[in-house]
Amino acid sequence: MRLKSIAVGVGMVLASITGAFHLSAQAPAPPAAQAPAQAPAGPPPADTAEMRANYERWRKEFKTWGRWAPVGEESKGTSSLITPQKVRSAASLVKNGIVVSLAPPMPQVAAADVQPAGLFKRTTNNITEGGTTDNYQVSYHGLTVPHMDTWCHFFENGLMYNGVPVKDNITPESGCKKGSVMNWKDGIVTRAVLYDIAALKGVEYVEPGTPIRRADLEAWEKKSGVKAGPGDVVLLYIGRWKRRAEVGPWAGQVSGYYADTIPWMHERLPAFVGHDFNIDWNPRPGWEGMRNPIHVAILNWIGINIVECLDLEQLAATARKLNRYEFMIQFAPLTVEGGTGSPVNPVAIF
Repeated sequence: MRLKSIAVGVGMVLASITGAFHLSAQAPAPPAAQAPAQAPAGPPPADTAEMRANYERWRKEFKTWGRWAPVGEESKGTSSLITPQKVRSAASLVKNGIVVSLAPPMPQVAAADVQPAGLFKRTTNNITEGGTTDNYQVSYHGLTVPHMDTWCHFFENGLMYNGVPVKDNITPESGCKKGSVMNWKDGIVTRAVLYDIAALKGVEYVEPGTPIRRADLEAWEKKSGVKAGPGDVVLLYIGRWKRRAEVGPWAGQVSGYYADTIPWMHERLPAFVGHDFNIDWNPRPGWEGMRNPIHVAILNWIGINIVECLDLEQLAATARKLNRYEFMIQFAPLTVEGGTGSPVNPVAIF
């Protein structure tokens, strides 16, 4: 079977589920009473002022606009680095025939990290002697549904990635004309690298709010012997779902990528940056007024895509057992014209 067919297969499985989808923007956060009390944010890290100054400089220095397509035109960004040779190389990593899903069950019960619109509403229709059907409705952008983002999810100063103007490109009726999820309709098949930060720190899970720094990523590369490169998918494991099962759901505190990982991402140019939670560290004392710095930097400046809210528990266990932290990954979005992203069920193949 051709690899492209494999990638499309996941998209077809998702798209062919009997029923209808309504995919919409995330609703406002639930009242604070629904979430457990959070620890104080604490003082800003010592390098916060320096990072804020660097961030403003990187805003100009790290743009890859025009590298893979003329400025103002459609571009797949760093996904352009997933060449046929890259796909063949990723396929050579399949040695054990072990397949692992990276998606948690769709949330069907309200929780601190499941906003009202983020509930995956499955409605079973008439049940007859011959069978039944059902309808699905979900707002997948948020903290729980595994999903990928696209260029038209985050923009600055009226421009999307590669300098595409928002005006006349995004409308309520048609969604995104350029920068939509249709850029990835043929699926993603490439090499993925797991960054097991819990194992690096010798803990079951990393406590919420802990910034994951460039030094952590590089320390893991030294420990594991593998590192991410152009066109790869980076998967950051903090043990989010293990902690959730143990102490319950939470929102507002995320052990995510810290600002000093942005130059690392610009140097490595992965196709996707992934995580088992939202990718941005949070809370961010000293960054008040700055919305999701990592999202903005990679989606708008560098052209790296995002896949987040993944369940990496089985993946981490498998990688540890095999002592293999690089593997083939494949996933595909729903082919929703104009979509700002899509729920996904990525699959790792060892």
